[in-house]
Amino acid sequence: MKRKIRVALVGNPNVGKTAIMNALAGTNELVGNWPGVTVQKKTGHYHFRGFDIELIDLPGIYSLTSYTLEERVTRNFLLNGDYDVVANVLDATLLGRNLYLTLELLEMGIKPIIVLNKTDELKFFINVEKLEKILKLPVVKVSAAKRKGLNRLSELFLQVATGDLKPEGIVPTYSRFLEEAIDLIILKLKKETSSNFPFNIRWFAIKLLEKDPEVTRLADKYLSDASTVIEEVNQIEKEVKERFGSDLPTLVSKERFLLASKIAREVIESSHSSEEESISDKIDKVVTNPITGIPLFFFIMWLVFKITFTLSEPFIGIINYIFSDLLPSLVKLYLHNAPDYLISLINNGILAGVGAVIVFLPILGILYTLMSILEDSGYMARAAALWDNFMRFFGLSGASVIPMILGFGCNVPAVYATRAMRSPYQKMLTMAAIPWMSCSARLTVYTVFVSAFFEEHRSLVILGLYILGIILAISLAFTLSHFTQTEREDEFFIELPPYKLPSWSVVLNETWIEVKDFIQKAGTIIFAASVVIWSLASLPPGVEYAGERSIIGTLGKLLTPLFHPLGIDDWKPVVALIFGALAKEVVVGTLGTLYGTGESGLVEVLRNVFTPESALAFLVFTLLYTPCVATMAAIKQESGSWKFTLGVVAIDLTTAWVLAFITYRLATLIF
Repeated sequence: MKRKIRVALVGNPNVGKTAIMNALAGTNELVGNWPGVTVQKKTGHYHFRGFDIELIDLPGIYSLTSYTLEERVTRNFLLNGDYDVVANVLDATLLGRNLYLTLELLEMGIKPIIVLNKTDELKFFINVEKLEKILKLPVVKVSAAKRKGLNRLSELFLQVATGDLKPEGIVPTYSRFLEEAIDLIILKLKKETSSNFPFNIRWFAIKLLEKDPEVTRLADKYLSDASTVIEEVNQIEKEVKERFGSDLPTLVSKERFLLASKIAREVIESSHSSEEESISDKIDKVVTNPITGIPLFFFIMWLVFKITFTLSEPFIGIINYIFSDLLPSLVKLYLHNAPDYLISLINNGILAGVGAVIVFLPILGILYTLMSILEDSGYMARAAALWDNFMRFFGLSGASVIPMILGFGCNVPAVYATRAMRSPYQKMLTMAAIPWMSCSARLTVYTVFVSAFFEEHRSLVILGLYILGIILAISLAFTLSHFTQTEREDEFFIELPPYKLPSWSVVLNETWIEVKDFIQKAGTIIFAASVVIWSLASLPPGVEYAGERSIIGTLGKLLTPLFHPLGIDDWKPVVALIFGALAKEVVVGTLGTLYGTGESGLVEVLRNVFTPESALAFLVFTLLYTPCVATMAAIKQESGSWKFTLGVVAIDLTTAWVLAFITYRLATLIF
């Protein structure tokens, strides 16, 4: 008897597949990449009743249509059949949405174990026996968080793998029109395929109707004459447009969702009052309604910034004292016999550069905490849904919402998040718009300038910069959409999780990940940049530190005339912008290094270098000019085109200069 069992865990993102694997396999987890792709592969092993069970955590997906890299990896693995058991993990609190993928598995001919996770969070009762009867599949309720139901799950792995339990599985049935269309394509396929056709023929027919790009390519490979089948699909689509006013893939998706929702309604038995449900519904009517939701969104964002600055002030003072006064004094005290250049390197280079950035750590820590609270409470998903129709009006897909919201944290993962978008056209538009989302790195620049010039209105000024970035980003997408060939927009689906009190463990963990990343940047990129900047400001030997005759002074003076129309006449801020292309945090670090001062001293220096008008122009330029190197690399990787990447940089630089010029001129009239 086979003593090793391979179990494939498949499900939507965030349903708890990895949590189940960790609960079962403990620390015996291996993390790598799937062969030939960057998608993460996780596997775990554990022993149960004398069997070695290997768990394979497949990438989280919403469907088995091969638009995204994750969908292709998961589907190819399932088609390959290198497993003994498939466990379809569902979020029990979002049963209807999760059953969509279950129906696709059944269409493929896979008969999985249904694993209802997060049952500890349920506010209603799911009739498991009824769900088993409807799907003709084994169903088990578990809670990975509380380690409940895991033994029963392991028992099911063994029973299915050894043949003691043979799930029957239903064949999902749709409307009469769609079933007739499926039967017609199946009939055509049977005429064009051989007996060794490697796919479930009904699944293949449905995927052709969904215009699945990979299945369409496979048709050319496995059919003797694919054109006749594709022609029939196109005829069906024409009829769909005439009868239903929709395209064919949307009709298939819609019917699958309707069936999934119908099954969920049949097995869910509410155990709490309709009054409780209506409270959530009433909140959603306010939060997701554009008339009330958009002003509420901006108010919440303003409140987040207000709380962030208020709570962070005492901590900023402490850190500023350490890097501006205490540590430089200790360096001079204990290294008084060291060469002057070494003391200058440590104080004017490392401490001034890194310290000018580290001082914003409390701001970022509090901001990340507040944003994680909004995310875990269920609000951010509703914010994404709120902006869906608004985005579509400007030529962006509803699927653009999530990457652009991620851009407020960091533009790099935001660009990578576009790989989940089905339309290459919409993906390119979204990538072009993302660099104008105010990432947290820009917040360090905003903070020091508003502290110097707009102390009384700092929350409003920073919120205004965020809004300006959003408006310009969607305006860019709208403009580009008129110069490029449009495609069918994707249907955008997003789960609205139930409102709940945030989990502090989740919030603090997310905050720590972001803060740790920021500290690592300060300890590596900014440290290295500070040393390089100090060296360029100190060479050639004998010149005044950060003087006009230094290498960096010569470079800055060469470019300063370009910034004179923006009200910037000092070459040092110009150099800071150049080095800011490495990472936006480096802008403040460079200013601190060149002026040889920490955050509080830097504020005073900036008041002598800038006027409020030129400071505002500098902030607008910082918001819009070239993305950081990491973002540019991400855009190149995801677009596969240097031409597109350099085009984005050119648009950003040009727009930054023009808008900064307009800002300066308008500000001189107003102020």
